[in-house]
Amino acid sequence: MPAPRTRLEACLWLTPKVFDDLDDPRPGVEEFFAHHAAWCEDRDVTVVFCAGNGDHILNYTGRRHETFDWARYNCYAAETHPTGPAALTRRHNADWLARVREGGERSANPYSAGPMFTLSEQPLDYHRLAGIYRALREGAERHGVTLTLLEYLEPGPEFCRSEWKTVRHPEVSSAAADAGGHLVPGVVDVTLPLAADERPYRAFPQGVPEGMPAGDFVAAQTAAFVEDFELDGVMLGNQFGLVGFWHPDNAPALTPERTAGIERFFRQMREKMGRRQVYWMDTYWRTDVEKSAWGMTDACYATLDAVLVSTFAVLVERTEIVPNLLSKSALAANSGPRTLFGLDFVDPWYWYRTHLDDRRTYQYQREILLQQAAHIDGVSFFANDTFGHYVPRVPLDDTLRDVRGADAASPPRAASARPRSTPTGS
Repeated sequence: MPAPRTRLEACLWLTPKVFDDLDDPRPGVEEFFAHHAAWCEDRDVTVVFCAGNGDHILNYTGRRHETFDWARYNCYAAETHPTGPAALTRRHNADWLARVREGGERSANPYSAGPMFTLSEQPLDYHRLAGIYRALREGAERHGVTLTLLEYLEPGPEFCRSEWKTVRHPEVSSAAADAGGHLVPGVVDVTLPLAADERPYRAFPQGVPEGMPAGDFVAAQTAAFVEDFELDGVMLGNQFGLVGFWHPDNAPALTPERTAGIERFFRQMREKMGRRQVYWMDTYWRTDVEKSAWGMTDACYATLDAVLVSTFAVLVERTEIVPNLLSKSALAANSGPRTLFGLDFVDPWYWYRTHLDDRRTYQYQREILLQQAAHIDGVSFFANDTFGHYVPRVPLDDTLRDVRGADAASPPRAASARPRSTPTGS
């Protein structure tokens, strides 16, 4: 049996914005490991690589030359305007200038979202993506880091264009998400049936049959993608599987059929992923609320390797943070998923900076980290901002001191019940 872990896992999210040249990611990777060297010392390190919003997983055919849109924007919502992205960008930026720069607004949208702009015009294809994964593996080896490498799968249409969700299969993606103050359709409902689709996919080379549950497709396609690129698993973002973002009042009416469909999805994910890791970002709410409002079940939680307790300052009800953390920790105490605690600095897709813009929540997160260390198995944060820069040195180092305090304040943590896979890289 593996020895108990004595330090918190560090789960860092990374996007392609950190690379000046997608054909040569090595300089950005080297800077990443150098910048976070102290975070990688004698600690489990997980990188959640967020190439886009996961649409590149759902659309993947197995052909490496195919290109896909990636998360190269700030405040992407271009698909919502009937006359095209330029009109929406102009309208949004005029509103941002009037309210934020001229009007001095310091909270809510559009302040938190920031202006709409595109950081890079360089195309990304699966061959380049494989090179990024390989560079991360090789960088970890050079720096003596045992790396768990995940890709990100978002249920909605934020961050970049979503061909599978909004063009190919809108019949299962009709719900909307708030992307920087703009409602954008394209949130996957795993319980809905897919229309027939003759396009070959990596997991379904003969196409998708009529009526297949969307969750079955997502599970099989994700597992095929992870296997092809020899990744360690996936991070399911923004309460994947539970439609109605971020507040119980937004959840659809709960029926036995919906609950069964949600549970089927999580069971399918576990079956298809095998020993690879399945991380899940929660709803910001306690397990009892996730069960009563959204249809989560104990069987769903049991399929997961880790749950991210969401605390992002732009959305969280501060009074929910501790109850939510304790409810997720109770799962871990019963051989359930590890509990990761979210920490805020910057956002890779929006311009706000929590350590500057919401100091109160930023400090509260760190207070809870120290006070509730016994209930936390790891911490998770966005490692780069919307401009492609890493978290500034001072807040990063200050937070590491708090993490080390949490290391010392809590008892040894049981090793994961499901051993991590150790692929050699693609």
